[in-house]
Amino acid sequence: MSKGAKQVSFKVPGPKLAQAADAWIANRGAEPAATDREEGAVTTLKAVEAVPAPAPKEKMSRFTIDVPESLHRRVKMQCAARGRKMADMMRELLEREFPAS
Repeated sequence: MSKGAKQVSFKVPGPKLAQAADAWIANRGAEPAATDREEGAVTTLKAVEAVPAPAPKEKMSRFTIDVPESLHRRVKMQCAARGRKMADMMRELLEREFPAS
């Protein structure tokens, strides 16, 4: 090994753990034993409805405009006062002015 190399040691699980894992794999389709239920070792899961996949977002396109500094400052101050991002406010303004038909 080269100088300064780090050594890592791994703990090998004991045979009891390996046997328990093998038994679980062999019996995973079977009903749990009554003793497991009594000891609280069995967890019952409730069925849940699948969440619908979100609609894919529309591809965005860059829209750059030149505005006077005074207008930029006014928009920026209003957005900051409302806790909103300028881009979101501009998108909403454009949507109101040019609604989808």
